[in-house]
Amino acid sequence: MKKTLLILITCTVFISCKEPVKKDITYVNSKFYKAIEDIDAVQYDVQNIRTFSDGERWDNKGFAVIELEPTDSIFGFHFYGIRNDINKSAIYKDGIGFHISNNDNSFEMEEIGSWVIAKPGGQMIQKGFFKLDQEFKNVSVIENEKSFVISYQFEDDIKNKIRNITKVIELDSNTFLPQKITTTLQLEIGDMQIATHIFSNMKTNENVGKSIAQYTQDLNTMDLIVEEELLPNPLLQHSLPTIELKNLVNHEELITIKTGQLTLIDFWEVWCGPCIASFPKVEDLKNKFAADLNVIGIVSDDIPNAVKFVEKKRATFLNLIGNKELKKTFHITSFPRYFLIDKNGIIQKEYFSFSDQIEKDIEELI
Repeated sequence: MKKTLLILITCTVFISCKEPVKKDITYVNSKFYKAIEDIDAVQYDVQNIRTFSDGERWDNKGFAVIELEPTDSIFGFHFYGIRNDINKSAIYKDGIGFHISNNDNSFEMEEIGSWVIAKPGGQMIQKGFFKLDQEFKNVSVIENEKSFVISYQFEDDIKNKIRNITKVIELDSNTFLPQKITTTLQLEIGDMQIATHIFSNMKTNENVGKSIAQYTQDLNTMDLIVEEELLPNPLLQHSLPTIELKNLVNHEELITIKTGQLTLIDFWEVWCGPCIASFPKVEDLKNKFAADLNVIGIVSDDIPNAVKFVEKKRATFLNLIGNKELKKTFHITSFPRYFLIDKNGIIQKEYFSFSDQIEKDIEELI
């Protein structure tokens, strides 16, 4: 009896002394990285939901295959993705993007950057699938019955004017792979955006049905579409058309753009990242050449937020409200777009992005 009692007491002491596993971010992080160590490829079905502060909601479904490629400088992986509702695919491999129209059995290719994720097939890819965030302001972990939910809060992205950045990652408690990733952010102009990827039917390694190389080989059965070289804008070397538009910050005032002074016209939109990034540079040009240069911005979409943005930036150059007819007249199909008009009212130059060449041409015309 005494021997039995001694054994029970010893077991009780042993169990009570054993520290419970602390399931914090360090624990979850180590489990996650252990789970992906042996994964070279993954495929999944996905639902991509995007919600905007104006009530607009995108809900797209598709399929993706991702292959890890540590030497890739853009993503660290190659991928294939297809968006089901419009039957368009994308392949990314070794810095080249292939944009596929399955209905037409055709594709286009381009040397690309990270923006390939915004294309239809690329929208099925979650860049953070194979990594947990290491730099954050605050983080918390909750253990549910079948998952761990990690909530991150990040510092504001001053460079890109993005605030209130959060990310919530739900990891399967058995596989420690993502089931759901939701990112929330607020742009400088005030729009809140929520992007959610929900994953299902996940398979890894030898269970992946098709490799990226095989998807690339399929391109041999499709027609390659080669973009025709852009023709010069027919407005170049011609007089500036008559432009009469409302003042952006005072809708009651109607403005006619006058010639007689060197003028730079900036066609921009609030949803255009490069437009927003170059806006201060346009302001700098206006200030540097104040005595010789007239700068005019023209924006057509989302006027309320455009007004907020211009006021927040305290822009000193005039901004006007454009329209579809004006964009058609100037053959505007992408943003930003700049036109330089000389003192005689002749359109001398067109620029498809902001560059140092604009300032050089201004100096030459002055």
